[in-house]
Amino acid sequence: MINSQGEKDMRDKILEILMNNSNDFLSGEVISTQLGITRAAVWKHIKSLQGEGFEIESKSRLGYRLMAIPESLDQVTLREAIKTKVMGKNLEVHQTIDSTNNRARDLALEGADEGTLVISETQSMGRGRLGRDWISPKGKGIWMSLILKPDLPPDQAPRITAIVAVALRKALNKATGLDVGIKWPNDIIINAKKVCGILTEIQADIDRIHYLVVGIGINVNMLADDFPPEIASTATSLRIAMNAWLDRRWIIALVMEEIEDIYLKYTKNKDFRRLLDQYREYSVTLNKSVRVIGRDMNFEGFALDFDTDGSLLVKREDGSITKVLSGDVSVRGEDGYV
Repeated sequence: MINSQGEKDMRDKILEILMNNSNDFLSGEVISTQLGITRAAVWKHIKSLQGEGFEIESKSRLGYRLMAIPESLDQVTLREAIKTKVMGKNLEVHQTIDSTNNRARDLALEGADEGTLVISETQSMGRGRLGRDWISPKGKGIWMSLILKPDLPPDQAPRITAIVAVALRKALNKATGLDVGIKWPNDIIINAKKVCGILTEIQADIDRIHYLVVGIGINVNMLADDFPPEIASTATSLRIAMNAWLDRRWIIALVMEEIEDIYLKYTKNKDFRRLLDQYREYSVTLNKSVRVIGRDMNFEGFALDFDTDGSLLVKREDGSITKVLSGDVSVRGEDGYV
C-alpha cells in the first residue's frame, strides 16, 4: 500500500517505464539503476501494482513485463491515452473525492493552468444543475472537471457550455456510432435519455472571466440497476445503448481531443456562428413544444431558436418571444423529458 506522495511518485515512474517497454522484459536491476532505488524497492512496487490489478509477468533472470492494465482509471495510463497539447495535459486522478468541480475550483484559485483536468472514480457530493445530486458509481462512469480560461466577458460564458456540448456530442458519436443529441442547455441524449451532463461554474469580474470549471459526468458502463428509481426512466448509459462495455480511457481521450479542437479554434477566431449552427443541428430541443420551469416563470411555448449567447428563444402562445437563460430554469418536452 502506498502511504506517501514520494512512494506514489516512484510507483508511477515504475509503471511508466513498464508501459514504455511493454514488449520487453526489464530486469529489477535495470529499473533500480534508472530510478536510483534498490531492487527490493522495485519488487515492492511491482507487487503493489499487481495488487491494483496490473498484470505484470515476472520471470527469473529476465525481470518484469507489463501484460495488461486494469479497467480502473490511473494517472499514468491516462497520460498515455490523452494525446492533446492543452486539455488534460495537467491531470489529477482520485479514487474518491467530494466533487471534482470543487477540487478544480481550488486548483484554479491556486493558479492552475488552463486545461487542467480532475478525474475521480467516484464522488461523494457530485452535483448537477439547479443543485441536483449527481449519481457517481465507482468504476462505471467518467466524472471529471476541466479548467478553462477564455478571454471573454462573463455574458459570453454560456457559449463555453455550448462548445463543450458540441464537443461531447461529437466524441460520443465517434465512440458509439449512435445518434447523439443535445438537450438544451447541458444534457447529452441517446435514445431520448440522458447519458451525460455538463455543469459550468464561473469566477469573473464585471468585464472579464477569470476561469470556468466545466464539470462533465458521463454514464459509461452503468447497467439499468445502477440508476435510482427516480431517474431510471430518463437516464441511460453508453453500455446500455450499445449493449457493450467501453474503455473509459478512450472516451476521455476522445472528449479531450474534441474540446481542444473546438475550443482553441473558437478562442482564436471568436466565430460562434458556425458553432451555433452545429448546436442547432444536434439539438433535440428546437422546433418542439416545451415547458419552461423556473423560480419566477412557468410556461409552455415553442422552442424557436438559440440566441447568439447560447440562450433559448421560446415563442409563447400569445406570439411573444421569451429569452430563457440556462442558469434559471429547467426545460422539458411538453410530454416528457425530451
